[in-house]
Amino acid sequence: MSAANPYVEVISDIARGARLHYENETSADPDLDLLLGDRSYASGLAKLARIGDVEETARLADLIARLAQLHADGQSAAARQVLIDAEQRLGAAGVGEQRS
Repeated sequence: MSAANPYVEVISDIARGARLHYENETSADPDLDLLLGDRSYASGLAKLARIGDVEETARLADLIARLAQLHADGQSAAARQVLIDAEQRLGAAGVGEQRS
């Protein structure tokens, strides 16, 4: 994990998980993408557990749930913005914009 800002790797994993779950229209294997997305979510949350930040763990769990709800409601653009905002808050500014 990055010593300068360990949260960058955490949110990068969470964002990768979300993108694998919801931005895979051209995927050859969407089921595999879902599994890889789950793995990425788990990796990010495990890194966060090693940091020991319980409050951020709750915020990121809420983020994952909110992204799922927004996508279920057909609000993909809003979900993308929520994810970009979380990336910026945790110091990974620009990460989400690379895939937009």
